[in-house]
Amino acid sequence: MPISSICRINPIATLNASVGGRLHTTVPFALPCYSSYNGNSVEVDEAACTLIRNNYTTNSIYAEAPDGYMNLQGEMCLGDPLDQCTLNNTVLPAAEPATGSSCNQGSVPSYYIEVLEISDINAALNFTKDFQIPLVIKNSGHDYMTRNSQKGSLALWVHKLQGLTFHDDFVPEGCKGDSAGRAITAGTGVSTGDLHNFADEHDSTFIGGYSPTVAASGGWVQGGGHSVLSPVYGLGANRVVQLKIVTPDGYLRTANQCRHEDLFWALRGGGGGTFGVVLEATHRVERSMPIAVANIWLPSDGTPKKSLEWIELLANQSLVWGKQGWGGHAGGLYLTYMNPVPTIANLTDGGTAANSSMSAATEFALAAGGSSVVEVLPSFLAVWNKYVLSGALTTAGITRILATRLIPRKFFEGEAGIAKLMEFMVAAQQLGFDPRNFYCPIGTPFVFEQTTDFQLRARNKSSFKTSVNPAWYNALWDISTSLTISWNASYAERLQNVTAITKATLLAEKLTGTGGGTYPNEANPFTPNWRESWWGDNYARLLEVKKKYDPEGLLKCWKCVGFEDDDISSDRFRCQGKLQLDIDRNLGWDS
Repeated sequence: MPISSICRINPIATLNASVGGRLHTTVPFALPCYSSYNGNSVEVDEAACTLIRNNYTTNSIYAEAPDGYMNLQGEMCLGDPLDQCTLNNTVLPAAEPATGSSCNQGSVPSYYIEVLEISDINAALNFTKDFQIPLVIKNSGHDYMTRNSQKGSLALWVHKLQGLTFHDDFVPEGCKGDSAGRAITAGTGVSTGDLHNFADEHDSTFIGGYSPTVAASGGWVQGGGHSVLSPVYGLGANRVVQLKIVTPDGYLRTANQCRHEDLFWALRGGGGGTFGVVLEATHRVERSMPIAVANIWLPSDGTPKKSLEWIELLANQSLVWGKQGWGGHAGGLYLTYMNPVPTIANLTDGGTAANSSMSAATEFALAAGGSSVVEVLPSFLAVWNKYVLSGALTTAGITRILATRLIPRKFFEGEAGIAKLMEFMVAAQQLGFDPRNFYCPIGTPFVFEQTTDFQLRARNKSSFKTSVNPAWYNALWDISTSLTISWNASYAERLQNVTAITKATLLAEKLTGTGGGTYPNEANPFTPNWRESWWGDNYARLLEVKKKYDPEGLLKCWKCVGFEDDDISSDRFRCQGKLQLDIDRNLGWDS
Protein backbone atom coordinates (compact mmCIF):
# COMPACT_ATOMS: atom_id res chain seq x y z
CA MET A 1 0.00 0.00 0.00
CA PRO A 2 1.56 3.38 -0.95
CA ILE A 3 1.77 5.75 1.96
CA SER A 4 -0.26 8.40 0.13
CA SER A 5 -3.34 6.18 0.25
CA ILE A 6 -3.53 6.25 4.05
CA CYS A 7 -2.75 9.93 4.53
CA ARG A 8 -6.38 10.73 5.28
CA ILE A 9 -6.71 8.39 8.21
CA ASN A 10 -5.56 8.67 11.79
CA PRO A 11 -2.49 6.39 11.73
CA ILE A 12 -0.43 9.18 10.12
CA ALA A 13 -1.30 11.56 12.94
CA THR A 14 -0.71 8.81 15.49
CA LEU A 15 2.71 8.04 14.02
CA ASN A 16 3.61 11.73 14.07
CA ALA A 17 2.60 12.05 17.71
CA SER A 18 4.60 8.94 18.65
CA VAL A 19 7.79 10.46 17.22
CA GLY A 20 7.38 13.84 18.85
CA GLY A 21 6.11 15.64 15.76
CA ARG A 22 9.18 14.70 13.71
CA LEU A 23 7.27 13.02 10.89
CA HIS A 24 7.49 15.27 7.82
CA THR A 25 6.49 15.13 4.19
CA THR A 26 9.45 14.75 1.84
CA VAL A 27 9.61 16.89 -1.26
CA PRO A 28 12.26 16.79 -4.01
CA PHE A 29 15.42 18.79 -3.39
CA ALA A 30 14.90 21.19 -6.31
CA LEU A 31 11.18 21.83 -5.72
CA PRO A 32 11.70 25.48 -4.63
CA CYS A 33 12.67 26.27 -8.23
CA TYR A 34 9.47 24.89 -9.78
CA SER A 35 6.00 26.37 -10.22
CA SER A 36 4.37 22.94 -10.64
CA TYR A 37 4.64 19.96 -8.30
CA ASN A 38 3.11 16.60 -9.21
CA GLY A 39 0.84 18.45 -11.62
CA ASN A 40 -0.32 21.09 -9.13
CA SER A 41 0.59 24.77 -9.10
CA VAL A 42 3.01 25.87 -6.36
CA GLU A 43 4.88 29.05 -5.54
CA VAL A 44 8.53 29.35 -6.51
CA ASP A 45 10.72 30.07 -3.48
CA GLU A 46 13.25 32.44 -5.03
CA ALA A 47 15.64 32.55 -2.07
CA ALA A 48 15.71 28.78 -1.60
CA CYS A 49 15.99 28.25 -5.36
CA THR A 50 18.99 30.56 -5.61
CA LEU A 51 20.74 28.65 -2.81
CA ILE A 52 20.06 25.33 -4.55
CA ARG A 53 21.14 26.53 -8.00
CA ASN A 54 24.36 28.05 -6.67
CA ASN A 55 25.23 24.89 -4.76
CA TYR A 56 23.78 22.19 -6.98
CA THR A 57 27.06 20.24 -7.00
CA THR A 58 28.01 20.93 -3.35
CA ASN A 59 27.99 17.69 -1.35
CA SER A 60 27.47 19.22 2.09
CA ILE A 61 24.17 20.86 1.07
CA TYR A 62 22.74 17.47 0.18
CA ALA A 63 24.22 15.74 3.23
CA GLU A 64 22.36 18.00 5.63
CA ALA A 65 19.00 17.71 3.86
CA PRO A 66 16.52 14.87 4.39
CA ASP A 67 15.63 15.14 0.70
CA GLY A 68 19.25 15.41 -0.49
CA TYR A 69 20.57 12.67 -2.78
CA MET A 70 24.07 13.43 -4.05
CA ASN A 71 23.75 10.97 -6.91
CA LEU A 72 20.55 11.85 -8.70
CA GLN A 73 19.60 8.24 -9.42
CA GLY A 74 18.54 8.23 -5.77
CA GLU A 75 15.83 10.84 -6.32
CA MET A 76 14.71 10.39 -9.92
CA CYS A 77 12.65 7.50 -11.24
CA LEU A 78 15.22 6.00 -13.61
CA GLY A 79 12.52 4.14 -15.51
CA ASP A 80 10.42 7.24 -16.23
CA PRO A 81 12.19 10.46 -17.33
CA LEU A 82 9.04 12.49 -16.64
CA ASP A 83 9.03 11.42 -13.00
CA GLN A 84 11.84 13.52 -11.59
CA CYS A 85 12.69 16.96 -10.27
CA THR A 86 16.18 17.87 -11.41
CA LEU A 87 17.96 20.95 -12.74
CA ASN A 88 20.28 21.43 -15.69
CA ASN A 89 23.61 20.52 -14.09
CA THR A 90 25.77 21.36 -17.11
CA VAL A 91 26.17 24.92 -15.88
CA LEU A 92 26.65 26.51 -12.46
CA PRO A 93 24.53 28.06 -11.13
CA ALA A 94 22.26 25.32 -12.37
CA ALA A 95 19.78 26.60 -14.92
CA GLU A 96 16.23 27.44 -13.91
CA PRO A 97 13.57 24.94 -15.00
CA ALA A 98 11.89 25.60 -18.32
CA THR A 99 8.57 27.41 -18.13
CA GLY A 100 5.73 24.96 -17.63
CA SER A 101 7.91 22.04 -16.53
CA SER A 102 6.77 20.05 -13.52
CA CYS A 103 8.66 18.83 -10.49
CA ASN A 104 7.57 15.25 -9.85
CA GLN A 105 8.26 13.05 -6.84
CA GLY A 106 10.44 10.45 -8.54
CA SER A 107 11.89 7.96 -6.05
CA VAL A 108 11.92 10.44 -3.18
CA PRO A 109 10.09 8.92 -0.16
CA SER A 110 6.70 10.38 0.66
CA TYR A 111 7.52 10.94 4.35
CA TYR A 112 10.53 10.89 6.61
CA ILE A 113 11.09 10.68 10.35
CA GLU A 114 13.94 12.71 11.82
CA VAL A 115 15.36 9.96 14.02
CA LEU A 116 16.59 11.06 17.42
CA GLU A 117 15.43 8.19 19.66
CA ILE A 118 15.29 4.42 19.49
CA SER A 119 11.53 4.72 19.93
CA ASP A 120 11.37 6.58 16.59
CA ILE A 121 12.74 3.51 14.84
CA ASN A 122 10.37 1.13 16.59
CA ALA A 123 7.41 3.35 15.73
CA ALA A 124 8.40 3.24 12.07
CA LEU A 125 8.90 -0.54 12.13
CA ASN A 126 5.47 -1.02 13.66
CA PHE A 127 3.92 1.34 11.13
CA THR A 128 5.42 -0.42 8.13
CA LYS A 129 4.43 -3.77 9.59
CA ASP A 130 0.82 -2.71 10.15
CA PHE A 131 0.31 -0.93 6.83
CA GLN A 132 2.85 -2.63 4.54
CA ILE A 133 4.54 0.68 3.79
CA PRO A 134 8.04 0.43 2.31
CA LEU A 135 10.66 1.58 4.82
CA VAL A 136 14.11 2.90 3.86
CA ILE A 137 17.11 4.24 5.75
CA LYS A 138 18.45 7.63 4.64
CA ASN A 139 21.72 9.09 5.94
CA SER A 140 23.91 11.62 4.12
CA GLY A 141 22.63 10.67 0.67
CA HIS A 142 26.03 9.46 -0.55
CA ASP A 143 24.69 6.38 -2.33
CA TYR A 144 25.22 5.10 -5.87
CA MET A 145 22.90 2.10 -5.52
CA THR A 146 19.41 3.68 -5.00
CA ARG A 147 19.10 1.89 -1.64
CA ASN A 148 18.27 4.95 0.45
CA SER A 149 15.11 5.89 -1.43
CA GLN A 150 11.93 4.27 -2.74
CA LYS A 151 8.81 5.68 -4.30
CA GLY A 152 5.91 5.77 -1.83
CA SER A 153 8.09 4.91 1.16
CA LEU A 154 8.70 6.15 4.67
CA ALA A 155 12.33 7.12 5.30
CA LEU A 156 14.23 6.97 8.56
CA TRP A 157 16.56 9.98 8.37
CA VAL A 158 19.39 8.98 10.70
CA HIS A 159 21.83 11.77 9.88
CA LYS A 160 21.11 13.55 13.18
CA LEU A 161 22.52 10.57 15.13
CA GLN A 162 25.80 12.29 15.81
CA GLY A 163 28.22 11.93 18.71
CA LEU A 164 31.92 11.06 18.92
CA THR A 165 33.75 9.34 21.78
CA PHE A 166 37.45 8.50 21.94
CA HIS A 167 38.62 5.39 23.81
CA ASP A 168 42.22 4.79 24.84
CA ASP A 169 41.44 1.14 25.46
CA PHE A 170 38.06 -0.03 24.21
CA VAL A 171 36.59 -3.29 25.48
CA PRO A 172 33.58 -4.53 23.48
CA GLU A 173 30.53 -5.30 25.60
CA GLY A 174 30.56 -8.82 26.98
CA CYS A 175 34.16 -9.49 25.98
CA LYS A 176 35.52 -9.77 29.55
CA GLY A 177 38.53 -7.50 29.24
CA ASP A 178 39.45 -8.51 25.68
CA SER A 179 40.59 -5.04 24.64
CA ALA A 180 40.27 -3.78 21.09
CA GLY A 181 42.74 -1.00 21.82
CA ARG A 182 42.48 2.59 20.67
CA ALA A 183 39.07 3.29 19.14
CA ILE A 184 36.45 5.91 18.31
CA THR A 185 32.69 5.42 18.68
CA ALA A 186 30.82 7.43 16.04
CA GLY A 187 27.09 7.93 15.65
CA THR A 188 25.74 6.64 12.37
CA GLY A 189 25.28 10.18 11.04
CA VAL A 190 28.86 11.33 11.68
CA SER A 191 30.71 12.26 8.50
CA THR A 192 34.12 10.95 7.52
CA GLY A 193 35.45 14.49 7.45
CA ASP A 194 34.42 15.07 11.08
CA LEU A 195 35.92 11.71 12.06
CA HIS A 196 39.29 12.55 10.51
CA ASN A 197 39.41 15.84 12.40
CA PHE A 198 38.30 14.23 15.68
CA ALA A 199 40.87 11.47 15.34
CA ASP A 200 43.65 13.99 14.73
CA GLU A 201 42.63 15.89 17.87
CA HIS A 202 43.31 12.66 19.78
CA ASP A 203 46.66 11.95 18.09
CA SER A 204 45.05 9.22 16.02
CA THR A 205 44.38 8.22 12.43
CA PHE A 206 40.99 6.99 11.26
CA ILE A 207 41.05 4.56 8.34
CA GLY A 208 38.13 5.94 6.37
CA GLY A 209 36.65 6.78 2.99
CA TYR A 210 37.73 9.40 0.46
CA SER A 211 34.79 11.80 0.70
CA PRO A 212 34.10 14.04 3.71
CA THR A 213 30.33 13.50 3.46
CA VAL A 214 30.40 9.70 3.62
CA ALA A 215 28.75 8.52 6.86
CA ALA A 216 31.46 6.21 8.20
CA SER A 217 29.26 4.20 10.57
CA GLY A 218 26.51 3.80 7.97
CA GLY A 219 26.56 2.13 4.59
CA TRP A 220 30.31 2.66 4.11
CA VAL A 221 31.44 0.26 6.82
CA GLN A 222 28.45 -2.06 6.42
CA GLY A 223 29.32 -2.54 2.75
CA GLY A 224 32.99 -3.21 3.48
CA GLY A 225 34.47 0.28 3.44
CA HIS A 226 37.70 0.69 1.46
CA SER A 227 40.26 3.39 2.22
CA VAL A 228 43.49 4.67 0.75
CA LEU A 229 45.15 3.17 3.86
CA SER A 230 43.34 -0.18 3.55
CA PRO A 231 46.29 -1.95 1.86
CA VAL A 232 48.13 -1.78 5.18
CA TYR A 233 45.38 -1.41 7.77
CA GLY A 234 42.43 -3.30 6.29
CA LEU A 235 38.92 -2.46 5.23
CA GLY A 236 36.52 -0.56 7.45
CA ALA A 237 34.76 -3.89 7.98
CA ASN A 238 37.99 -5.35 9.35
CA ARG A 239 38.41 -2.50 11.80
CA VAL A 240 34.92 -2.04 13.25
CA VAL A 241 34.77 -3.79 16.63
CA GLN A 242 31.21 -3.08 17.75
CA LEU A 243 27.90 -1.83 16.36
CA LYS A 244 24.68 -0.92 18.14
CA ILE A 245 21.64 -1.59 16.02
CA VAL A 246 17.87 -1.78 16.16
CA THR A 247 17.01 -4.90 14.18
CA PRO A 248 13.72 -5.14 12.26
CA ASP A 249 12.27 -7.39 14.98
CA GLY A 250 12.35 -4.31 17.21
CA TYR A 251 15.24 -5.14 19.55
CA LEU A 252 18.22 -2.96 20.37
CA ARG A 253 21.25 -5.19 20.01
CA THR A 254 24.97 -4.86 20.52
CA ALA A 255 26.90 -6.78 17.88
CA ASN A 256 30.55 -7.64 18.37
CA GLN A 257 32.77 -10.72 18.50
CA CYS A 258 31.22 -11.71 21.85
CA ARG A 259 27.54 -10.83 21.36
CA HIS A 260 25.35 -11.61 18.35
CA GLU A 261 28.41 -12.78 16.46
CA ASP A 262 26.38 -13.76 13.41
CA LEU A 263 24.91 -10.27 13.12
CA PHE A 264 28.35 -8.74 13.69
CA TRP A 265 29.71 -10.80 10.82
CA ALA A 266 26.83 -9.80 8.53
CA LEU A 267 27.17 -6.09 9.35
CA ARG A 268 30.83 -6.15 8.34
CA GLY A 269 30.31 -6.35 4.61
CA GLY A 270 26.72 -7.51 4.05
CA GLY A 271 25.55 -4.02 3.09
CA GLY A 272 23.49 -1.26 4.65
CA GLY A 273 19.76 -0.78 4.64
CA THR A 274 18.71 -4.38 5.25
CA PHE A 275 19.86 -5.85 8.59
CA GLY A 276 18.57 -3.01 10.74
CA VAL A 277 19.16 0.59 11.73
CA VAL A 278 22.68 1.11 13.04
CA LEU A 279 22.85 3.75 15.77
CA GLU A 280 26.62 3.83 16.23
CA ALA A 281 29.77 1.93 15.45
CA THR A 282 33.12 1.71 17.22
CA HIS A 283 36.14 1.73 14.92
CA ARG A 284 39.74 0.84 15.68
CA VAL A 285 42.10 3.76 15.01
CA GLU A 286 45.87 4.01 14.69
CA ARG A 287 48.18 6.49 16.31
CA SER A 288 48.98 9.57 14.26
CA MET A 289 51.73 8.83 11.76
CA PRO A 290 53.60 10.36 8.81
CA ILE A 291 52.13 9.59 5.38
CA ALA A 292 53.98 9.57 2.07
CA VAL A 293 52.07 11.06 -0.86
CA ALA A 294 52.59 10.75 -4.60
CA ASN A 295 50.52 13.15 -6.70
CA ILE A 296 51.46 12.61 -10.34
CA TRP A 297 49.59 13.99 -13.35
CA LEU A 298 49.73 13.72 -17.11
CA PRO A 299 48.71 16.77 -19.14
CA SER A 300 44.96 17.33 -19.22
CA ASP A 301 45.01 17.28 -23.04
CA GLY A 302 46.57 13.82 -23.16
CA THR A 303 45.38 11.38 -25.82
CA PRO A 304 43.55 8.07 -25.23
CA LYS A 305 46.67 6.29 -26.56
CA LYS A 306 48.87 7.99 -23.97
CA SER A 307 46.38 7.08 -21.23
CA LEU A 308 46.52 3.41 -22.23
CA GLU A 309 50.33 3.55 -22.04
CA TRP A 310 50.04 5.14 -18.58
CA ILE A 311 47.58 2.49 -17.39
CA GLU A 312 49.95 -0.24 -18.61
CA LEU A 313 52.79 1.34 -16.63
CA LEU A 314 50.58 1.42 -13.54
CA ALA A 315 49.76 -2.25 -14.01
CA ASN A 316 53.44 -3.16 -14.37
CA GLN A 317 54.39 -1.28 -11.20
CA SER A 318 51.37 -2.16 -9.06
CA LEU A 319 52.60 -5.42 -7.55
CA VAL A 320 55.76 -3.77 -6.25
CA TRP A 321 53.82 -0.74 -5.03
CA GLY A 322 51.24 -2.98 -3.38
CA LYS A 323 53.89 -4.90 -1.45
CA GLN A 324 55.38 -1.58 -0.32
CA GLY A 325 52.02 -0.48 1.10
CA TRP A 326 50.86 2.16 -1.40
CA GLY A 327 47.13 2.78 -1.72
CA GLY A 328 45.06 5.56 -3.24
CA HIS A 329 43.42 6.39 -6.54
CA ALA A 330 44.69 5.82 -10.06
CA GLY A 331 43.19 7.46 -13.11
CA GLY A 332 43.68 7.61 -16.83
CA LEU A 333 45.66 10.84 -16.43
CA TYR A 334 46.92 10.71 -12.86
CA LEU A 335 47.64 8.86 -9.65
CA THR A 336 47.29 10.05 -6.06
CA TYR A 337 48.80 7.43 -3.77
CA MET A 338 49.47 7.37 -0.04
CA ASN A 339 51.68 5.12 2.09
CA PRO A 340 51.90 4.86 5.90
CA VAL A 341 54.74 2.29 6.02
CA PRO A 342 57.71 3.85 7.91
CA THR A 343 60.32 2.76 5.36
CA ILE A 344 58.51 4.86 2.74
CA ALA A 345 56.83 7.52 4.92
CA ASN A 346 60.13 8.71 6.37
CA LEU A 347 60.22 12.31 7.59
CA THR A 348 64.00 12.23 8.05
CA ASP A 349 65.15 11.27 4.54
CA GLY A 350 63.64 14.22 2.68
CA GLY A 351 61.26 11.95 0.81
CA THR A 352 64.07 9.98 -0.83
CA ALA A 353 62.51 6.54 -0.30
CA ALA A 354 59.09 7.67 -1.49
CA ASN A 355 60.53 9.38 -4.58
CA SER A 356 62.61 6.33 -5.43
CA SER A 357 59.58 4.08 -5.15
CA MET A 358 57.57 6.28 -7.52
CA SER A 359 60.38 7.07 -9.97
CA ALA A 360 58.91 5.16 -12.94
CA ALA A 361 55.61 7.02 -12.74
CA THR A 362 57.35 10.35 -12.25
CA GLU A 363 59.61 9.83 -15.27
CA PHE A 364 56.67 8.86 -17.49
CA ALA A 365 54.58 11.87 -16.44
CA LEU A 366 57.41 14.40 -16.81
CA ALA A 367 58.38 13.02 -20.22
CA ALA A 368 54.77 13.53 -21.32
CA GLY A 369 54.78 17.13 -20.08
CA GLY A 370 53.00 16.41 -16.80
CA SER A 371 53.89 17.01 -13.16
CA SER A 372 54.97 15.04 -10.11
CA VAL A 373 54.99 15.84 -6.41
CA VAL A 374 56.16 13.13 -4.02
CA GLU A 375 56.52 14.12 -0.38
CA VAL A 376 56.04 12.98 3.21
CA LEU A 377 53.58 14.85 5.44
CA PRO A 378 53.37 14.57 9.24
CA SER A 379 49.82 13.18 9.51
CA PHE A 380 46.93 11.83 7.51
CA LEU A 381 44.90 14.97 8.28
CA ALA A 382 47.63 17.02 6.60
CA VAL A 383 47.35 14.75 3.55
CA TRP A 384 43.55 14.94 3.66
CA ASN A 385 43.49 18.72 3.76
CA LYS A 386 46.11 19.20 1.04
CA TYR A 387 45.28 16.46 -1.45
CA VAL A 388 41.76 15.14 -0.86
CA LEU A 389 39.37 17.71 0.53
CA SER A 390 39.27 20.28 -2.27
CA GLY A 391 38.44 17.69 -4.90
CA ALA A 392 35.74 16.00 -2.83
CA LEU A 393 33.48 18.94 -2.02
CA THR A 394 31.57 19.39 -5.29
CA THR A 395 30.81 15.98 -6.81
CA ALA A 396 27.04 15.97 -6.26
CA GLY A 397 24.09 16.74 -8.52
CA ILE A 398 24.84 14.18 -11.25
CA THR A 399 23.54 10.76 -12.27
CA ARG A 400 26.67 8.63 -12.30
CA ILE A 401 26.37 4.86 -12.67
CA LEU A 402 29.43 2.84 -11.63
CA ALA A 403 30.67 -0.62 -12.49
CA THR A 404 33.62 -1.96 -10.51
CA ARG A 405 35.56 -5.21 -10.42
CA LEU A 406 38.21 -6.53 -8.05
CA ILE A 407 41.24 -7.68 -10.08
CA PRO A 408 43.19 -10.57 -8.50
CA ARG A 409 46.92 -10.19 -7.91
CA LYS A 410 47.72 -12.94 -10.43
CA PHE A 411 47.06 -10.48 -13.25
CA PHE A 412 49.99 -8.36 -12.08
CA GLU A 413 52.51 -11.19 -11.64
CA GLY A 414 53.55 -11.53 -15.28
CA GLU A 415 53.28 -10.23 -18.81
CA ALA A 416 50.39 -12.52 -19.75
CA GLY A 417 48.11 -11.16 -17.01
CA ILE A 418 48.92 -7.56 -17.79
CA ALA A 419 48.27 -8.23 -21.49
CA LYS A 420 44.80 -9.56 -20.62
CA LEU A 421 44.14 -6.51 -18.48
CA MET A 422 45.09 -4.19 -21.33
CA GLU A 423 42.91 -6.17 -23.73
CA PHE A 424 40.03 -5.48 -21.36
CA MET A 425 40.84 -1.76 -21.41
CA VAL A 426 40.78 -1.72 -25.22
CA ALA A 427 37.51 -3.67 -25.30
CA ALA A 428 35.97 -1.22 -22.83
CA GLN A 429 37.11 1.63 -25.06
CA GLN A 430 35.26 0.01 -27.96
CA LEU A 431 32.11 0.06 -25.80
CA GLY A 432 32.48 3.83 -25.48
CA PHE A 433 34.57 4.18 -22.32
CA ASP A 434 37.39 6.70 -22.75
CA PRO A 435 40.61 5.42 -21.07
CA ARG A 436 41.31 8.98 -19.96
CA ASN A 437 38.32 8.54 -17.62
CA PHE A 438 39.75 5.29 -16.21
CA TYR A 439 39.42 5.22 -12.43
CA CYS A 440 40.74 2.63 -10.01
CA PRO A 441 40.67 2.86 -6.22
CA ILE A 442 43.68 1.08 -4.74
CA GLY A 443 42.07 0.15 -1.42
CA THR A 444 42.20 -3.61 -1.16
CA PRO A 445 43.70 -5.06 2.06
CA PHE A 446 46.74 -6.26 0.13
CA VAL A 447 49.43 -6.19 2.83
CA PHE A 448 46.96 -6.47 5.70
CA GLU A 449 45.67 -9.87 4.56
CA GLN A 450 49.08 -11.49 4.54
CA THR A 451 49.02 -12.01 8.32
CA THR A 452 47.10 -14.78 10.03
CA ASP A 453 43.87 -14.30 11.94
CA PHE A 454 45.64 -15.01 15.22
CA GLN A 455 48.29 -12.38 14.49
CA LEU A 456 45.61 -9.87 13.52
CA ARG A 457 43.84 -10.32 16.83
CA ALA A 458 47.10 -9.85 18.67
CA ARG A 459 48.34 -6.90 16.64
CA ASN A 460 45.33 -5.10 15.17
CA LYS A 461 42.64 -6.36 17.58
CA SER A 462 40.34 -7.31 14.74
CA SER A 463 39.55 -10.25 12.52
CA PHE A 464 39.49 -10.34 8.75
CA LYS A 465 36.69 -12.90 8.85
CA THR A 466 34.14 -10.48 7.48
CA SER A 467 31.18 -10.99 5.14
CA VAL A 468 32.73 -9.08 2.23
CA ASN A 469 33.40 -11.04 -0.93
CA PRO A 470 36.55 -13.11 -0.20
CA ALA A 471 37.99 -11.75 -3.46
CA TRP A 472 38.90 -8.59 -1.54
CA TYR A 473 41.74 -10.42 0.17
CA ASN A 474 43.41 -11.56 -3.03
CA ALA A 475 42.90 -8.46 -5.17
CA LEU A 476 45.19 -5.57 -6.01
CA TRP A 477 42.98 -3.27 -8.09
CA ASP A 478 39.31 -2.30 -7.84
CA ILE A 479 38.91 -1.24 -11.44
CA SER A 480 36.01 1.09 -12.22
CA THR A 481 34.10 2.15 -15.30
CA SER A 482 31.32 4.70 -15.13
CA LEU A 483 28.81 6.58 -17.23
CA THR A 484 27.02 9.82 -16.48
CA ILE A 485 23.40 10.01 -17.57
CA SER A 486 22.32 13.46 -18.72
CA TRP A 487 19.85 15.24 -16.43
CA ASN A 488 17.31 15.38 -19.28
CA ALA A 489 18.07 12.04 -20.97
CA SER A 490 15.21 10.24 -22.65
CA TYR A 491 14.31 6.71 -21.66
CA ALA A 492 16.01 5.37 -24.79
CA GLU A 493 19.20 7.23 -23.88
CA ARG A 494 19.07 5.93 -20.31
CA LEU A 495 18.58 2.39 -21.52
CA GLN A 496 21.47 2.74 -23.96
CA ASN A 497 23.73 3.98 -21.16
CA VAL A 498 22.87 1.33 -18.60
CA THR A 499 23.05 -1.41 -21.23
CA ALA A 500 26.57 -0.24 -22.10
CA ILE A 501 27.66 -0.20 -18.43
CA THR A 502 26.18 -3.67 -17.98
CA LYS A 503 28.14 -4.93 -20.99
CA ALA A 504 31.26 -3.50 -19.36
CA THR A 505 30.30 -5.25 -16.11
CA LEU A 506 30.03 -8.58 -17.91
CA LEU A 507 33.32 -7.92 -19.71
CA ALA A 508 35.08 -7.40 -16.37
CA GLU A 509 33.48 -10.53 -14.92
CA LYS A 510 34.69 -12.51 -17.92
CA LEU A 511 38.20 -11.12 -17.40
CA THR A 512 38.51 -12.24 -13.77
CA GLY A 513 36.12 -15.18 -13.62
CA THR A 514 35.00 -16.21 -10.15
CA GLY A 515 38.34 -15.07 -8.75
CA GLY A 516 37.12 -11.50 -8.92
CA GLY A 517 34.32 -9.73 -7.13
CA THR A 518 32.62 -6.37 -6.77
CA TYR A 519 32.34 -3.73 -4.06
CA PRO A 520 28.57 -3.57 -3.37
CA ASN A 521 28.71 0.14 -2.48
CA GLU A 522 30.14 1.02 -5.89
CA ALA A 523 28.60 -1.57 -8.18
CA ASN A 524 26.44 -1.46 -11.27
CA PRO A 525 22.89 -1.57 -9.83
CA PHE A 526 21.85 -3.61 -12.86
CA THR A 527 24.44 -6.37 -12.40
CA PRO A 528 22.68 -9.60 -13.41
CA ASN A 529 24.42 -12.10 -11.11
CA TRP A 530 24.74 -9.64 -8.25
CA ARG A 531 24.66 -12.13 -5.35
CA GLU A 532 27.75 -13.99 -6.51
CA SER A 533 29.50 -10.87 -7.75
CA TRP A 534 29.03 -8.84 -4.58
CA TRP A 535 29.30 -11.48 -1.86
CA GLY A 536 30.45 -14.74 -3.41
CA ASP A 537 29.93 -17.80 -1.23
CA ASN A 538 28.92 -15.58 1.71
CA TYR A 539 25.47 -14.78 0.32
CA ALA A 540 23.69 -17.91 1.57
CA ARG A 541 24.81 -17.29 5.14
CA LEU A 542 23.98 -13.60 4.88
CA LEU A 543 20.45 -14.51 3.84
CA GLU A 544 20.12 -16.79 6.89
CA VAL A 545 21.13 -13.89 9.17
CA LYS A 546 18.70 -11.59 7.37
CA LYS A 547 15.79 -13.98 7.91
CA LYS A 548 16.72 -14.46 11.56
CA TYR A 549 16.64 -10.76 12.47
CA ASP A 550 14.08 -9.60 9.89
CA PRO A 551 11.70 -12.57 9.62
CA GLU A 552 8.93 -10.47 8.07
CA GLY A 553 11.15 -8.73 5.53
CA LEU A 554 10.38 -5.22 6.78
CA LEU A 555 13.56 -3.79 5.29
CA LYS A 556 14.02 -4.37 1.58
CA CYS A 557 16.12 -2.36 -0.83
CA TRP A 558 17.22 -2.82 -4.44
CA LYS A 559 19.51 -5.88 -4.66
CA CYS A 560 20.27 -5.88 -0.94
CA VAL A 561 20.47 -9.16 0.96
CA GLY A 562 16.91 -10.49 0.95
CA PHE A 563 15.94 -8.97 -2.40
CA GLU A 564 14.23 -11.53 -4.64
CA ASP A 565 14.21 -11.83 -8.42
CA ASP A 566 10.42 -11.37 -8.43
CA ASP A 567 10.92 -7.94 -6.84
CA ILE A 568 12.37 -6.66 -10.12
CA SER A 569 8.95 -6.64 -11.77
CA SER A 570 7.10 -5.41 -8.67
CA ASP A 571 5.42 -2.03 -8.48
CA ARG A 572 7.57 -1.19 -5.46
CA PHE A 573 10.76 -1.23 -7.54
CA ARG A 574 9.34 -0.14 -10.88
CA CYS A 575 11.77 2.79 -11.19
CA GLN A 576 14.72 0.39 -11.43
CA GLY A 577 12.84 -2.71 -12.55
CA LYS A 578 11.70 -1.38 -15.94
CA LEU A 579 15.30 -0.66 -16.91
CA GLN A 580 16.50 -4.02 -15.60
CA LEU A 581 13.91 -5.91 -17.65
CA ASP A 582 14.78 -3.96 -20.78
CA ILE A 583 18.52 -4.45 -20.24
CA ASP A 584 17.88 -8.17 -19.99
CA ARG A 585 15.98 -8.04 -23.28
CA ASN A 586 18.80 -6.11 -24.94
CA LEU A 587 21.26 -8.76 -23.78
CA GLY A 588 18.98 -11.61 -24.81
CA TRP A 589 18.30 -12.87 -21.27
CA ASP A 590 14.55 -12.45 -21.17
CA SER A 591 13.70 -15.84 -22.66
